[in-house]
Amino acid sequence: MKKQILYILLQFAILLGFGQAYHVGDLYTAEDGSQGIVFFVHADGSGWAVALHDEENQLPWSPTEVDVPALPNYSSTFAQALLADTSGYTNTQQIRNFYGPGSHYAAGAVDFEHGWYLPAMGQLAMIYAQLPLIQPALLASGGTPLATDNPTFEFYGLSYWSSTEVSSQFAGSLSFVNDPVNNIILTNATGTPHLQNKQSQPLLVRAVCSFPPRENVYDSTLTYLWNTGSTEPHFHDVPLQNTTYTVTVSNAYGCTNSASAEVTVIDNNPQTFYDTVCQGSTYNHHGFTLNAQETAEVGEIVRTQTLSAVGCESEITLFLTVVPHDIVYLEQTATDSLVWNGVTYTEDGTYTQYFNNQYGCDSTVILTLTLEGGGGPGPGPEPDTIPFGEGDTLMLYLPNAITPTRNDGLNDYFSLPEGCKSLISIFEIKIYNRWGTMVYHATDKNFRWDGRINGTIYFNVVYNYMIFFEDIIGRPYILSGTITVL
Repeated sequence: MKKQILYILLQFAILLGFGQAYHVGDLYTAEDGSQGIVFFVHADGSGWAVALHDEENQLPWSPTEVDVPALPNYSSTFAQALLADTSGYTNTQQIRNFYGPGSHYAAGAVDFEHGWYLPAMGQLAMIYAQLPLIQPALLASGGTPLATDNPTFEFYGLSYWSSTEVSSQFAGSLSFVNDPVNNIILTNATGTPHLQNKQSQPLLVRAVCSFPPRENVYDSTLTYLWNTGSTEPHFHDVPLQNTTYTVTVSNAYGCTNSASAEVTVIDNNPQTFYDTVCQGSTYNHHGFTLNAQETAEVGEIVRTQTLSAVGCESEITLFLTVVPHDIVYLEQTATDSLVWNGVTYTEDGTYTQYFNNQYGCDSTVILTLTLEGGGGPGPGPEPDTIPFGEGDTLMLYLPNAITPTRNDGLNDYFSLPEGCKSLISIFEIKIYNRWGTMVYHATDKNFRWDGRINGTIYFNVVYNYMIFFEDIIGRPYILSGTITVL
């Protein structure tokens, strides 16, 4: 399909400023005048920048070895999950809220009031991956290069703190230098992650900030005349062929100048779709058809094909996630009968109940029941009810995307699987945007979120979520992840 140019904004090259997307290595200047070097840019033009200098002193992560309840903890086998954490703003906010004011610890020393925060491990890894562009840009902007030299083999003192907590005692840090002590030579794209004691180990601190997309600006004191006849600074058009647009700009003194640009209508406009399907089910969306054999294995399937329309070819790619069926096995002993989800069982045996999980897939619970009273119908004592056993672990399988804009009635909401709700007693969920602002909060385990923020669904946006809950025997759980609204 031909690519349609829906919005055209040409601006006079001398008299007007023109907003262009940031690139890695650009100098970013915040509204308060503070500056940093761009190290990551999102698809919408927003991104993250790293400060020009380290904080003045090496600092501990926290004043005490106490767990910050609002932060997720990562196990000692932390590398993959730890490096996926990019919620630096939210992490820093929670740390400062918990420990209070003071510049004697890492998150307290950054200029949080002006948008600077302690980076998460994933953000530090992105900085390391872009060092060849960032280091020269830091020097050119009058900044201090990130610590990469190790002349005296003082390795741990050259690590940078992250805002990612591992436990009450440890937090994650990243080094951009080789580790001769542990014989680690940096050949990967993430640097060397380490667990460091939060209170006793002072490390380097380099803040980062988030920035919005650049905006196009224009001078409202000037007059505009386009070759289309429009007199607005910008206008909408849908060119069906290559078109040259010209604008003539005049000021109050009669001075004029013109600028032109050619808009090319491009063929081969690629499209990418992300979707989910239940294991062993057929799939038929976005021009792709897969049978049950093709979706028999859990994982990701990638398909690409070329479609032809109005004489043009368009390549489309599907990233399809095959999600598993939930299967839970329980063993239960009762007296003479057992009530399970409203069904009364009066004989020994193996019983199965089915639910629908978030994806609409079958969720199966298989119960092996033993009745100590011998079983059999007839009057007797009040039936037992099925508990959640001490040895059972509650596993929640949550989606990584919802599709409320597809208008097919499928996968429209982010919510808990139905079969697990009866095993949860206390529940809370918080959803944040990429800048760390909470956009959704609920304490009801029956919540359903369709991606709306103040009544609006923002298409193709990734959000971070944090879930805190207790099962029916009082054990706490914390889950974190991302959900994409498509």
